[in-house]
Parts: sequence; structure tokens; C-alpha cells
Amino acid sequence: ARDARARERGDDEGAATTRACVAACARLDAEAAKVGVYFNDDDDAFDEDDDAARSVLAALRDAHAALTLETAKTLEARGNAGRCFREEISNLARASCEATKATIRAACARAREGRAANVRRGVGAVWEASKAFAKAPKDAVRAVAARLMTCARFVKDVDDEMRALGEDEEGAAASTRTDEDDLRFCDDDFSETEMANAKALRVFVKECVALLKALILPTVKEKTARLEALEPIVDACLEFQNCVEEIGAGAYPPQDVDDLKVHVRTAREAGKKMFECVRDAGIGDDETENAFARFDETGASVSLRVD
Repeated sequence: ARDARARERGDDEGAATTRACVAACARLDAEAAKVGVYFNDDDDAFDEDDDAARSVLAALRDAHAALTLETAKTLEARGNAGRCFREEISNLARASCEATKATIRAACARAREGRAANVRRGVGAVWEASKAFAKAPKDAVRAVAARLMTCARFVKDVDDEMRALGEDEEGAAASTRTDEDDLRFCDDDFSETEMANAKALRVFVKECVALLKALILPTVKEKTARLEALEPIVDACLEFQNCVEEIGAGAYPPQDVDDLKVHVRTAREAGKKMFECVRDAGIGDDETENAFARFDETGASVSLRVD
């Protein structure tokens, strides 16, 4: 119970420091806007009022320093938050830093060299970096969930593309061929064996999507997990994504059946690793077990043939 309270207290502190980062981003946005207004044309603002120009840029610099301080506090407060959380926060801070530096460099350029346009672009980049910070994961488990959802989007794209295999409407092949530059595949491009392989792979990819959904949901719902057991799921999910993308690309002719078999086998191994991570982290449930069972059974039943 004491450990659970400690974890909850740590989550609250982490959320508070992340909110402080967002507040610092709001201040940075405001100061960046002032820079954008001050350098809104290519007249030499420094010549007109050197002190005022330096003051505007100094305020932007100070606002960024405040964000850097809050970022350091967040990382210190969440020292046990794991690699994903620390990388997410560090990457967001780095993007904000680069945008701020670009804005200051643009403002310090000579007049009539596109300075105003470059400052506007810099200010826009600062605002975009701040928007991203506002969406930062609030704890370690959600940082893992964010990584998984990024992979899931790519896997879902493959599933969406493969759903059309074997479902050409009458006359679709002819219309597709009217443009010589159109590189889309039609069912007529597949031999009977290749189409059978593609359909088997399509069913497997569908189960890949279902497995990911079942594994991601507990990371979204649960605030706490055994992080040392959960975090390896990120690397396994990247391997899983790569395999599914290779399957999606390899399903089209000419098919390399041996390569496809390797990708299916590797995807099954990565899927097993992901399931074990969720299970060992203590956040699995009946749905994750059922989804993995369906995924594993489907993978085992994939039979690919050569013409």
C-alpha cells in the first residue's frame, strides 16, 4: 500500500511539473508573438530602436530559459519514469529550443533579406512546439501508450490498404489501366496463387491490428504498471510494425514467399513479446489474452504457396 501511494504521489508530481512546462510554453508563445509583431517588416528595427529590439529578444530568451528550467524539474521529479517518458519530454524541449533559436537568428539578420518572413516562420515553429508540449504524456505508462499508438497508425494503414485485395468491382481493372502512370495494382495483376497468399496475409494483418488494440487499451486505462516489465514493449512494437509493413508491401506481385514467411514468423514472435510485456507488467486482462490467442492461431494457420 505504501508503494502504491508513493507511485500515485509520483504521478501527481509528474503531472504537476508537466503542467508547469505547458504554462512556461504559454509564456514563450506570448513573447514569440511580440517578436513577430516587432519584426513584422524588413525595416531595420535595430537602427530604429536598438534598445527596444534587444529587450524584445531578451524577453523571448528568458521565457525559453524558464521552459528549460521547468523541463529539468520535470525530468528530476520523474527520475523513475522510464526511458519513453524522459525521451518524449527531452525531444519536446529540444524542438522548442531549436524553434526559439531560429526565431532569434532570423530577427538578428540584416534588414531586407527576408527577415520578416523568417521571423514569422520561427514564431510559427515556436507555437507548434508548444502545442506538442501540451499533448505530452503525463506519466510513464502513457508515454509507452503514445509510442504504441504511433506504431498502430502505421499498422492500421497497411490493414486499410490490404482490405481492397480481391474486391475489385466489375470494370475497375479496366478503369485503373486508363492512365499509364497509375501504378495501382488490380486483381488481374495477381495469379491465382498470389491472390490466395494475399488474402491469407490480409487476414493475418487484420489480427495484428486487433492485437495492438487489445494491448494498447490497458496502457491507456491503467495509471500504474511494472514499468521495467512494460517498457520493452516499445522495441517489440517497432519490430512488429516493420514486419507488418513488409508483409503489406510483399503481398503484391511479384511475391517472395520465403521473405513473407520470415516476416510472418518474426511478427508472431514480436507479438508474443508484446503480450508478455503487458502480462508481466500486471495490466493484462481477458481481452488481451483472447486477442493474442486469436492472433497466434491465425499466424500459425497462414499457408503461403509458390506458383
